[in-house]
Amino acid sequence: MKATRSAPRHRKLAMWAALPPYLGGKRRLCPTIFREIDRLVPRRLWGRVAFLDAFLGGGSVSLYAKAQGFPVIATDIAERAIVVGEALIANSRVRLTREDVLRLARDDSDLPGRVETEYSPSVFTKVQARFIDRALRIASETQDCAKAALYRLLGIRVALLAHPMSQVRKGTIHRLETGEIESITESCLYHYVDGLRLTRPDRLWEIAQGINAGVFQGDGQVVKRSVLEALPETEAGVAYFDPPYPGVMSYEKEYKVIDEILEGRSRPTSPFTAKDGASVLDQLFERAQDIPVWALSLGNAVVSIEELEAKMTRLGRKTKALEIAYQHLPAVATDEKKATNKEFLVVGWDPDLLAGLLQGLSAEHAFSVHLDDLAPAFVHEDAGNGGSAGSASQAFHGDGHEESQPPFAEERRLVTGESIAIADAGPDHPDTVLKSGFDGDGENGPSYVDHDPDLPLDVDPSQGE
Repeated sequence: MKATRSAPRHRKLAMWAALPPYLGGKRRLCPTIFREIDRLVPRRLWGRVAFLDAFLGGGSVSLYAKAQGFPVIATDIAERAIVVGEALIANSRVRLTREDVLRLARDDSDLPGRVETEYSPSVFTKVQARFIDRALRIASETQDCAKAALYRLLGIRVALLAHPMSQVRKGTIHRLETGEIESITESCLYHYVDGLRLTRPDRLWEIAQGINAGVFQGDGQVVKRSVLEALPETEAGVAYFDPPYPGVMSYEKEYKVIDEILEGRSRPTSPFTAKDGASVLDQLFERAQDIPVWALSLGNAVVSIEELEAKMTRLGRKTKALEIAYQHLPAVATDEKKATNKEFLVVGWDPDLLAGLLQGLSAEHAFSVHLDDLAPAFVHEDAGNGGSAGSASQAFHGDGHEESQPPFAEERRLVTGESIAIADAGPDHPDTVLKSGFDGDGENGPSYVDHDPDLPLDVDPSQGE
């Protein structure tokens, strides 16, 4: 009997439950991003190639890279990103326990903290604000850096979940405490009412278990520094750039309250967000010339895909560009925005640097294989590797944070400026590039469709919809 390919099925990655919903997050694009990297640097070599995530943000690309075996270097200047990085990227063993959650749930202070004083009831209810204060205070008293970061991440998750679409701002939530519930927009009412349950021990434990799903063995380091400053001193084989998009809403505006809570002040707007922010990419690329492979994500608001390619080819890079239909905040975006939004993924590589990287890795691989023959004589396994943290593959079991994703649509692929039409190519075709109606990371988390066969995931079919 002739085997037939089943229709693409939705996949859920358990580790995504660990991440806060983040404006501009790339969890749905990860399979495409890493498929293109695989075409330049074979997956079998990833464990020996440093992966630079130059704009850590919500952490999805760094976490995915870590799960795929890359040693990850993640940089960002915002504390909200560093919290995610220290809790999940740099941490491979420490998890939240029930005792931790019960400690955080216990109201042990008679004095209001800064969040309660400054943001309640305008942004959070009194109970929510007291919990956030408590989580941050306990984190500051905790010597273990990973556990402290997990406490802070749990506090930020509660802050985000308290508001519809995780848009933390004044204007509505105070009505829960003044009794004006009937005046809250019906579509948002559920989120506010559900937010009243967020600080209950059972609900906190549910969120904590989601965070724990992002803790697994791997090599990661987090650097709180501007990537423009860090690049000249960073050694990596692959660099992923996902800067703030020119001419669109700034992260500093969207996460103003979160930044104020974590850093005591709001952050200045990134130069990448300005209308001419694409010009800063030239500085970025010039300082990254020693890194063989680049991958860049950028929206189409004020820049064309040809312009982005030109910035790479000017520096001697060969390029491949993908144009993908992509929706950010679909619940609030206009129909016009939904129809016209595009995400550009441009991959650039220096042929000489890439050849040198691959040659070096091949020689290293041959040497390591030779040593493996002698390994039993002088190498012992770390008995703690299994630990409570689990393995990367465990992060790919199903979770409940999934939205359905539209089916694949038409696509456009550009290679060094040449448009190539691809007709009737299935997902397994070597030249197939997915162009799909992806939604940006939202409050309900990710959906995942038909992972590229070259990047197998340990998924449990029973966890499908």
